[in-house]
Amino acid sequence: MIAMPVATVALGVDTTPPAGCESVIVTRVTIDSRDVQTGDLFVAIDGQRFDGHDFVLQAIEKGAAACLVTEAWYHKQLEKPKAPCLLVDDTTATLGTLATYYRSEVMTPTTVVIAITGSNGKTTTKRMIDHVLGDAMPGRAALKSFNNHIGVPLTLLSAEAQDRYLVIEIGTNSPGEVAALSAMAKPDIGVLTSIGFAHLEGLGGIEGITTEKFSMFDHVRRGGMGVINIDGPVTPDRLRRLERLRLMTFGFDEAAELQIQAMTDSVRRSTFTLDRQHRIELAMPGGHHATNAAATFAVARWFGLDPAHIILRLASYRPASGRCRVVEAGQVTMVDDSYNANPSSMAAAIASMSLADCNRRVFVMGDMRELGQDSADYHEQMVRQAADAGIHLLVVVGELAVEASIATAGLTGDMRVIACQDATLAAAALRGLLRAGDLVWIKGSRAVGLDKLVEPLREQWHQPIAVA
Repeated sequence: MIAMPVATVALGVDTTPPAGCESVIVTRVTIDSRDVQTGDLFVAIDGQRFDGHDFVLQAIEKGAAACLVTEAWYHKQLEKPKAPCLLVDDTTATLGTLATYYRSEVMTPTTVVIAITGSNGKTTTKRMIDHVLGDAMPGRAALKSFNNHIGVPLTLLSAEAQDRYLVIEIGTNSPGEVAALSAMAKPDIGVLTSIGFAHLEGLGGIEGITTEKFSMFDHVRRGGMGVINIDGPVTPDRLRRLERLRLMTFGFDEAAELQIQAMTDSVRRSTFTLDRQHRIELAMPGGHHATNAAATFAVARWFGLDPAHIILRLASYRPASGRCRVVEAGQVTMVDDSYNANPSSMAAAIASMSLADCNRRVFVMGDMRELGQDSADYHEQMVRQAADAGIHLLVVVGELAVEASIATAGLTGDMRVIACQDATLAAAALRGLLRAGDLVWIKGSRAVGLDKLVEPLREQWHQPIAVA
């Protein structure tokens, strides 16, 4: 963060500067009292599990220079905090206001803000872009999946004066969220990774999803860049409406400017040709990651990086835990893809697994959440796809996946199906089911907790984790 006087922070959020704060400087913003460092502005967020106001005194003791609190809370305190307090009605909304002000009035104008949205691939694309650009210039990317009304402001407020780039994720669960976060971020580059069947419950079908995702481009600065995956429901008419931007399309579609061709896929790596001339290799399974790499290539070229350098950096990229990370555990290979799932990403995982050369294909399929009224149909479709793809053993985890396995009983051929209500039961079942030479692909929505399977299975086969 670029240091700001507390009085400037007060100006940015339209509140009265506290008395005696003239010499107080804020050097960082945090909402986590455990993470407070000297010079921080601690924002007391009233969250689902904790109210940050309960930790204001702790934050000050750890060195917070100032705190952002509600006026109602402050006036209830008999003993006032011994640090400047900015008083507002709603601390969560004010965090967004502060980020908007910081982006417009404080952030270095030459810092290129890259905003990424999409049904799948946001975090992987963010990490790939940061991996490629970060080798050539100073910059940063959002921590974890900071893609909502709290994460996006914190990411914007993390930008330093010397940063050449800042990569943010923009997520959504309901109409209008992408537009609101994009208006805050004012991107120079907007990246649309994919449009698929995710968050159907809140967005009302594929047309609603497409409209929501495309709303980001309304807030990309004029003359900025739109990097768009045109595989799927992206019509020429939608693209024509973006005439104020420089567009770069990518995907498997023949009309894509950066077309993906000659795709080969295995558990440990995937390769493809981009733009009919650049041969790219990724040390991760899944042909769908080719589109993430294509988006990264487009962004890196915007910065003027040489294609050969980009290709080398993409080859050295390694995924994070839960995002197609290959774990070698003795004679069993696992793909930890447990962070999240929707029908599009689940189908991509099954397709990649069907190509694997292994003893048996063991697919651990967890519930896919937020799919709305057609959720049962999507789960049943995935079970049938697994059978058609030659999966030998399907372990379904969670209420929705178990119900789908029951509904499709007798329709899955020779595929063996094991039903488990939760991840703990699945871990116990798998301990007695796996054999040497098996490939185990673990995928489900984060709430199912399938990440808990990885370490017990690795320990069972008595080998340290090694990433392919």
